[in-house]
Amino acid sequence: MVFMIERTRKNYDGQEPTGKVLSRILPTALQEISAQADKRPELVLAAWPELIGPKFSSMATVIEFFEGQLFVKVTNSSLYALLQQHEKPRLLNALRKKFPKTEIRNIVFRMG
Repeated sequence: MVFMIERTRKNYDGQEPTGKVLSRILPTALQEISAQADKRPELVLAAWPELIGPKFSSMATVIEFFEGQLFVKVTNSSLYALLQQHEKPRLLNALRKKFPKTEIRNIVFRMG
């Protein structure tokens, strides 16, 4: 995280204090922190069992969330076909609705 703060020149010999006014720095810092918190991929990973439901959460586990793609390991081919053909649009919409500030482009199901 990089905060844009005016720097005091090297070898400054002026009469003004070199400290920064917190009320000028704080709003920018809080906005940047809040933007980073909204894009936390671990929240997407943690929400998966709730979205898929308790019945399938042990058979369809999240491997990773990388560059807008959620990778899910599926234990059997029947569940793979069901998720890929019928449930994928519903799950994508639910994830996008739950995490509107996080870019979720696709869910990739893999046998494993």
